[in-house]
Order: sequence, then structure tokens, then C-alpha cells
Amino acid sequence: MPSFGAKNPYFCKIKEEPEGTLPVYEGDPVKIGRLVKADLTIQMASGKIFADDGLAESVDEFASGSVAMETDDILDSAASVIYGTTVDGKTVHYNTKDDPPSGGLAYYKKLMRKRKVLYKGIFHPLVKASLGNDSASTKTDSITFGTSSTNFTVFAAANGDWRITEEFDTEEEAIAWVKGRFAPASSGEQAAG
Repeated sequence: MPSFGAKNPYFCKIKEEPEGTLPVYEGDPVKIGRLVKADLTIQMASGKIFADDGLAESVDEFASGSVAMETDDILDSAASVIYGTTVDGKTVHYNTKDDPPSGGLAYYKKLMRKRKVLYKGIFHPLVKASLGNDSASTKTDSITFGTSSTNFTVFAAANGDWRITEEFDTEEEAIAWVKGRFAPASSGEQAAG
């Protein structure tokens, strides 16, 4: 199933992490920016045992992951929530003592399956952000746009979930699902799906 679009990345801080379930989030989610791309990389813990001259057992389990995300921009107010920076009026202080909060990350992508457009919501219930690289270049005879880069480390939640997805027929359903992942009333429902 080919994908050809991605939109609406949201982050929301975690209020608490009850044992055996998904986190409970606090406040309203912040939109990170307009999504350019999100690349998921997974690290697996692997083990093999060989016996009688052959592979007897093999185990591959989720250890951690990372989402390298590019957005067109990130507002200072969103940066303070995601990276734990201090905002003083119009000035943002990035400090070595900043402690980015744990949170949830959700967005959706557009798919094509048998000539039908679908939308897939993607939710990482427990992530921690770090500021990505930044670059600036002078204007030449062609224009190159810069983007904002954020790297999210993906952890498994207390119930073991590290990624939750759901498919939708309409974009409206997908955006409602993305924003709904952070609703306090749905924290118990999130564990079920």
C-alpha cells in the first residue's frame, strides 16, 4: 500500500503513567508544525540459540525507536512545550538544563489501496523530543526552503504499546482520531484500541 502524504503532527505532555495502561495526558495537544516527513527507525533486541548444528530459537523484541520529523516551522510556544525551553516574551532560551517532557506523538498519513484513498492514524503513546539539526543558507539564483527538525525517542508505554495505528475512510475521521488520542476521558479506552 503506497503512501503519498502525511499531516497534522501533534504532541501532548504526559500527566501520569498508570501501571499497566497507556499514559494520561495533560492539557491540549500542540501542533508541531506542518508535516514534511516522519521517518520511523526501530531498534530490536535480538537473541538466537543454536543447537544440534542449527538455529533452535530466535527472539526479536522491540527495544526502542526514533521518529525523525521535519516540519515547515515550529512556533516558539510549541518549542517550549516539546523541548522544555524557556520563553521570555519573544525570546526563547535553549539551555543545557532543559528537560524535555515525556509526551505522546500522533499524526496521520494518506494511503492508496486498490485505487482508493485511505488515511492511517499513527500514535506513539510515549516519546521524548530532542532538537534536531538546524541550517541556514544564503539566497542564490534558486530558493531552497529550510525545515525544522525534531527527533523523538520512542519508548514502550506501561502496557507495552509503543505504536498504535488505525485506518479511516475520510481525512476528517483521521484528524479527529489524532487529536482524540490525548483526551483525558479516552485514556482508559486507549488501552483497548
